[in-house]
Amino acid sequence: MSERPRNPEEQMVGWIASHQGALHRLILSLLPDDPTLASDVLQETNLVLWRKAKDYDPARPFLAWAFGIARHQVMAARRDAQRDRHVFSDRLVELLGEEHPVDDNTAELENALEGCLNKLPAKHRELILARYQPGASVQELATARSKSPGALSVLLLRIRKLLEDCIDQQLNPTAS
Repeated sequence: MSERPRNPEEQMVGWIASHQGALHRLILSLLPDDPTLASDVLQETNLVLWRKAKDYDPARPFLAWAFGIARHQVMAARRDAQRDRHVFSDRLVELLGEEHPVDDNTAELENALEGCLNKLPAKHRELILARYQPGASVQELATARSKSPGALSVLLLRIRKLLEDCIDQQLNPTAS
């Protein structure tokens, strides 16, 4: 059994630690092409959260406050990487950040996804996981599997639909 935090610093450490997954997912969603940069931004976000701990109002949701800081850190990292021509506009990053849910139901969703991925035939699971590796393209995957990009896209669409249906059934078992 864990003890309750004895002081505000311990409480802040607990909040930061317990929300690492949500913060990392938000940052990855805003920097999808560079997981290494996303990890660096997460660490920088943690530092800023710690430095600004005295500015946090415990009467407000911690995650909303932390997401705001994370979005600012993403924007700063993007400004630093502006020389890369494959960068989202600042307005798009803001819009994506605003749409990210503040409540953290994503752990339940991730568990459902993992369970549904494990139910797929091995070849389908390997294909869908390969598709979402950084830098992977449908063209490359199609060539490696001796398929046309169109045929592979249709197969990926079907696999995603299977996953969507499976996840929906896991999250809403009474809706079936």
